[in-house]
Formats: sequence, C-alpha cells, structure tokens
Amino acid sequence: MHHQPAVTLRGMITSFIAAGIAAGLLLSAASQASAAVTADEAKAFVDGAVAHVKAVGPEKAFAEFTAADNTQFHQGELYMFCYGADGMTKAHGGNAKLVGTNMIGMRDADGFLSTAALIKVAMDNGSGWTEIKWPNPVSKKVEKKGVYSVKVADDLVCASGYYKG
Repeated sequence: MHHQPAVTLRGMITSFIAAGIAAGLLLSAASQASAAVTADEAKAFVDGAVAHVKAVGPEKAFAEFTAADNTQFHQGELYMFCYGADGMTKAHGGNAKLVGTNMIGMRDADGFLSTAALIKVAMDNGSGWTEIKWPNPVSKKVEKKGVYSVKVADDLVCASGYYKG
C-alpha cells in the first residue's frame, strides 16, 4: 500500500514564506517599473538621444524618436521631441501628428509659452531646464513637468522631461 507523505506544518510554513518572498519581489519590481522618472534620468535620456542624433544624423534620429514602437526613445512618460530654432517640430515621440507643425506659440496649461521658453534656454545656454504644465501620457493628468532641452546645432533643439506629479 502506497501512502502520500504527510504535509507537515514546517513544510507549509516554508512554502508560505517562499510564496510571500516571491510575491514581495514581484510587487517590488512592479513598483520600481512605475516609479516616477527623476531629473537625472530625464537628462541622461536626452543626452543619449542627442548623441544618437550626432551618430546617425538628424533624419534617421527624428524618425526613430517619432516612431511609437521604438522602446529606446519611448520609455513610459519619457519621449523625445525636437524643434528647429523657429519652433518647427522635427520629431515628437508624444504625438507624431505634430511633426511639421510650428509650435513656437504653444502655451502650456497655465498659458506659458512653453516651446519658445525651452528653445530659448537651450539656444542661450547650450542646455537647461524649463518648468511647464503638460498632460502626462501615463496618468492622463496635467502635471508639472521639468523639461531638459539641449542645443544640438545652430538651428536645432532636442528635449524631454519628467513629470513632478
């Protein structure tokens, strides 16, 4: 006659602890994946994209920045956008329909001339931060956004930003 091994209290506790640890690791990974982007991460994202423009050329880089399925340049709330010095949209990872549109007069939720400001900061200083209020593509709410913009050439600025929630 064959007997099933008895389930011991020790075995149940060990299984319960292992399951709890696994669940805790999954929850920790999920919360880290949805953690807010920091200013340093946004700056590094832009710096990497600017290096990419210089490596592959603007035309190829702009297509990659705008392509919604390009995970290198679309990471949750992080996406690239580039403007000519005149405000003409060259690339926009948040809304491909904006490419070819002049955004120099674009105002944020508070009426601030956001595009003009971030272009000016980059053109005057080489790079810098501008604070705007903009819809977060993840939360779908208007939030404060720190935008880091870089002068890539005499007539080109590329930028991205992080939401301050």
